Amino acid sequence: MRGQDGKIRNPVQFSSGEMLSILGMTQGGKNYQEISVWLRRMTFTGIESEGVVFLAGKKKYARDMFHVFHRAVAMGEVLEDGTLAQENYVWLSDWQLDNLNNRHTLPVNYDVYRRLQLHIGKALLPLLQMWLYASREQYCEKRYTQLCSLLGIQQYQAVSRIRQQLAPSLNELRQQEFLSNWEIGETADGTDFKLRMWAREAFVSSADLRRPAQPKALLLPDQNNIVKALVDRGVREDKARNLLLNMPEDQLAMDQIEWADTEIARKSLTAGAIQNIPGFLIYILQSNHPVPASFMSTRRRHLQEAAAEQTENEQAQAARKEVERYAWMERYDQFLAENTDAYIASNIPEPLLKRRLAAMRKQVLQMNTMAKGWPAQVIDEYSLRMLRQELAMDLDLPSFDDFCQSQTPLF
Repeated sequence: MRGQDGKIRNPVQFSSGEMLSILGMTQGGKNYQEISVWLRRMTFTGIESEGVVFLAGKKKYARDMFHVFHRAVAMGEVLEDGTLAQENYVWLSDWQLDNLNNRHTLPVNYDVYRRLQLHIGKALLPLLQMWLYASREQYCEKRYTQLCSLLGIQQYQAVSRIRQQLAPSLNELRQQEFLSNWEIGETADGTDFKLRMWAREAFVSSADLRRPAQPKALLLPDQNNIVKALVDRGVREDKARNLLLNMPEDQLAMDQIEWADTEIARKSLTAGAIQNIPGFLIYILQSNHPVPASFMSTRRRHLQEAAAEQTENEQAQAARKEVERYAWMERYDQFLAENTDAYIASNIPEPLLKRRLAAMRKQVLQMNTMAKGWPAQVIDEYSLRMLRQELAMDLDLPSFDDFCQSQTPLF
């Protein structure tokens, strides 16, 4: 409807036969009746939103109560003019029309959804689509208690029962190539379990949403410069382009490449010389490795030069703010490291720490096929960073913004 008319309007009309065809179901009388029941159920289903429903037209989250369907008339029922409905009619709620017409939507791999047989897997697929899309890393983790609440399933205390409950559906998602792997482990504080899940080809990723028929046409001039810089350093061009497609839009890749050059040069004359330079660069970009605030990249130098020449200029102000933000990020990374290292020193015995880091290394290699080409010290460093990030979440440490507000100004 949006493609033909430019806008979706109420009511939306469709025949039961069309819906059964889309669902891949037989044209039987029972299935026709189920459509009628479903229309009633959606009309009487309500949503109480506490800042959850987003109104794309107004660019704000709503606090109100909504119906899923404002109204529905099934085929064969009497319309307002006294005639019998020849099709099904649905009046979508205002918030749905607003979001659909503003294209505030997220696709789900419907072919995979249709092939799933188990109820937990069907319920998980749209949730996983949102979680994995939001993570931008094709990896997500959820506490088991939270997952049970979302899915409305019984909560077990023993990990063996949890595996028995979830494994069939998760393995079905693996068979359908939506997940590449999954695992269940204890949280750092030992009060709950965590379910970790990694995406595979059937997941509609953020890169898929941005990728046109000709991927090269997507890249802007600055991005082509990044591709050239990577290719000059030994990275395959197709790999470099895929890296850019999966990067956050605000990632400063050229700064990271320049910093990586200095690290490679610094370590070249030591026992820890980096042997696999392309693998090291891929690791820096894939992990979005922070660049130290003290490192003067070409871009930062240009910004500072502009700030020196035009102190009141908007570009100069942006430069100062960015330099200040990098300094804050460095302080925040140091804060996280100090707190998590202190927790490790006092709460995690050396043998357990070694097992945790070994598990993290295994996880790194499973979730990233390119990691097999990284130097050993790079994998160890990345594993420790992942463990620190996990502990920071479990210890409920302040967010970056909260940390900045609680500290004295830098300048």
